[in-house]
Amino acid sequence: MNNKKAVILIHGIWMKGPELIYLRFKLWQQGYRLYQFHYSSLFKTPEQNAETLYAFVNEISEPVVHFVAHSLGGVVATHFFNKYEYHKNGKVVFIGTPINGSALARHLHKNRFLKYLLGKSVIKGLTDKTPTWHSKRKLCVIAGTKKLGIGMLLARKEMQLQNDGTVNLDETRVAQADEFHVVPHSHFSMLLSSDVAEKIKVFLAK
Repeated sequence: MNNKKAVILIHGIWMKGPELIYLRFKLWQQGYRLYQFHYSSLFKTPEQNAETLYAFVNEISEPVVHFVAHSLGGVVATHFFNKYEYHKNGKVVFIGTPINGSALARHLHKNRFLKYLLGKSVIKGLTDKTPTWHSKRKLCVIAGTKKLGIGMLLARKEMQLQNDGTVNLDETRVAQADEFHVVPHSHFSMLLSSDVAEKIKVFLAK
C-alpha cells in the first residue's frame, strides 16, 4: 500500500471534479491518499489558479505527491511547476491537456458571444502564451483520438485529422515528456477508461 503517497487530481475547464470519480476509485485501490483540487476555471487565470494550487499542496503532509491533471488542469499545473519550487518527490500526468494551445478555444474566442464560455482561461492559457513545460519531474502525457466532443460540434474545421473531439493530438505533445500514450478515447471518456487508469497506475508506480 502507498500510504505515504498522495495524488492530487486537477479537473479541466467547466468541471468541478466529480467527473474524475472513476480515476479516484482506481487510484484509491492502489492505496494512494487522494486530494481533489478545485479552482475557478472561468473567473481566474491559469496562473492565478497555480497560486491557489501552491497554497493547497503546502497543506499536504505526505512526502510523495503526484499530480494527475485533465485538460486545462495540466496548464494550471504547468504554471505551478514553472513558477514555484516544490521539493517533494512525485510525478505528473496530463490527460488531454492542450499545452500547446487550443484551436477550439481560439475559434470560440473570436466569436463575440461564445468567447464568454472561456472566461479567463485564455490568459496565458488556452489561447495566449501557453507556458512551456520546464519541470524536471517525470511527465506522462495521455491523449485521445476518438472524435467525439464540443470541438467537432462547434469548430469542426479547426480540428485536425487526429483529435479527441475537443483537443487536437498535436496540441498535447510535450517534447520533454517521459511517456506519451495515444488511446482510442474521447476527451471525456479518457476519464472513464480502464486502459487510461492502468497507464496512470503503472507510470506512478515506476
